[in-house]
Amino acid sequence: MDFKSISSLILKSNKIFISSHINPDGDSLGSSYAFYHLLTQLGKDCMIINHSPLPKMYNFLNQENIFHEHNSETAAFIKNSDLGIILDIGDYYRLGDIALLLDEIENIELMNIDHHNVIDLKKFDHNFINTKSSSVGEIIYELVTNEFNGYLSKEILEGIYIAVLTDTGSFKHNNTTGLSHLIAKESINFGIKTTKIYQNIYENSSKSRIKLLGNVIQNLKFDCNDQLVWFGVNQDMIKEVGGSNEDFEGFTDFFRSINGVEISLMLYDLKGKVRISLRSKGLYRVDELAKQMGGGGHPYASAALIEGDFSEVKKSVLNLISNYINQTKK
Repeated sequence: MDFKSISSLILKSNKIFISSHINPDGDSLGSSYAFYHLLTQLGKDCMIINHSPLPKMYNFLNQENIFHEHNSETAAFIKNSDLGIILDIGDYYRLGDIALLLDEIENIELMNIDHHNVIDLKKFDHNFINTKSSSVGEIIYELVTNEFNGYLSKEILEGIYIAVLTDTGSFKHNNTTGLSHLIAKESINFGIKTTKIYQNIYENSSKSRIKLLGNVIQNLKFDCNDQLVWFGVNQDMIKEVGGSNEDFEGFTDFFRSINGVEISLMLYDLKGKVRISLRSKGLYRVDELAKQMGGGGHPYASAALIEGDFSEVKKSVLNLISNYINQTKK
């Protein structure tokens, strides 16, 4: 990673916006939080702007109201910015409506920092990618310690810790690195309440989430000699429990823990489109599957969005996964 170039771009800019993908997760939000506090320490006028609202489980990060949903006011800030820092995106158009706005603007430099193999690299003026990093948070830690030594604050480290914690599955996924654990150690030494962070993110489920989980468990399906577990979710199921789209986040990870299961699949019916979420224990690379569906991600955690009727998409996805498992075995 060319950290010197990243720091040069930041230091020469005055007005900077930070953004990430639709339905932001712990890595994108934690990294944004860390970057925001670094930029404010450097005296920059900055704002975090996302297409989607902040998930409720991360409200504890927004005590100072630093996360903003895209609207006319934030659009004006973007249009007057010198630099846009885009984090954890994977695909330029996962910026949602912000991507459409940026397509109309020519005078903003866009910096992409990621640990995915990014689609549409040419959409960015500068690309800084390290696929060996567990998370964007890990990259930010290296940036701060290499280029902004002395600026590492409790707020910056808390954001980095959240990014690493969530993208490594609480340090249990095989993308966990030695640096991941070093960041955890330094966070504890810094006085960050790591237990409280874990509770806010993972032990704060709503009643509707637990009810939805129970309903999904009753309808779990197994294929490929039980190596594949899959389930469907739709708006009727969510309304039945009085829930929201946040309620099924993490279900795919949860079902991957079943003994004998190698791939966990969620199909979310969006009426005309189907959101696919894939998780693997490590025997199979689900990013290869996601690419064939027009999506992408990590080797063991990927996603895609497929246009079409739910039943037809389900059939084609299950066939694709079944063929992939059989071919990989051979």
